[in-house]
Amino acid sequence: MPPLTPARRSALIIAAVTGGLIVAMIVEIMLARRGFEFSGALRSGSVRLNAALAWWAVTGAAFLASFIIAAVTSREIWHLLGSLRSFAVAPVVLALAGIGDLAPLSAPGAAVAHAIASLTALLAALLMAWFGAFFAVRH
Repeated sequence: MPPLTPARRSALIIAAVTGGLIVAMIVEIMLARRGFEFSGALRSGSVRLNAALAWWAVTGAAFLASFIIAAVTSREIWHLLGSLRSFAVAPVVLALAGIGDLAPLSAPGAAVAHAIASLTALLAALLMAWFGAFFAVRH
């Protein structure tokens, strides 16, 4: 396999980080539907454990997804499947639109705290996604 050029390496990392963040958002939506909230860390009891599990699940999913995306797309065989990539985009976009509709609404009084906690979790997921992509394409 030929070495990665700096421009291609940067493009792979950006694509993998973007994919990792999308997976992190999907995990966040699915966990919120099941009652796991990031803002629960401010409360006490088993809600704190649920919040900690949500944080770890989102950041772990971002790391793993970006690592897999970067590892797969950095291989030369992926270029041979160029025409199949364009056909794979439509079902992925439709699936993401369906998942986005599943996001539950937060309570009126907790919307600000939930938004701040979600943005903080996505920033942590961004950092973990970058680490995953970086480790997948390093030489």
